[in-house]
Amino acid sequence: MKKSLFCLIIVALIWSCNEAVDEGSTANNTESTENGMTVINGVERSELALLMRKMYDEMKLVKDSIDRGQIVKTDFLEEFERIQTAHATEPEKIDDTYQAMAGAFLDNYALFEQTSENQAEAFNIMLQNCLVCHQQKCPGPVKAINKLKIKP
Repeated sequence: MKKSLFCLIIVALIWSCNEAVDEGSTANNTESTENGMTVINGVERSELALLMRKMYDEMKLVKDSIDRGQIVKTDFLEEFERIQTAHATEPEKIDDTYQAMAGAFLDNYALFEQTSENQAEAFNIMLQNCLVCHQQKCPGPVKAINKLKIKP
């Protein structure tokens, strides 16, 4: 019993130290600029780039859960809707075509959130919207997005 309690205390201390280090490094290495960009570790990131990175991270967790056979319930639609208004790295690429593709993504994401059966299929349909847009507008993340596809 004493060994278990001791191990629990050690784990809690390590976890709290890691949290403090993470918070400190983020605070020291992030700054906002006047042009709507955020500098992280010396690299400028737009509001849209940061949002899409978060979307990727969330969808990676969703994919992993579905792959494990879990039913997933998400609630990111309101936050993801910012893809239509967030400041972009290259604002000239935010045109009517982009807005149409963003709208299609949001429609399919909303359907995914409402789906409890065939979530893998709904997820892949939503993901296909990401791929179509990125193939036309910003191809850099295409390879990473493809890795999110759920195999039947």
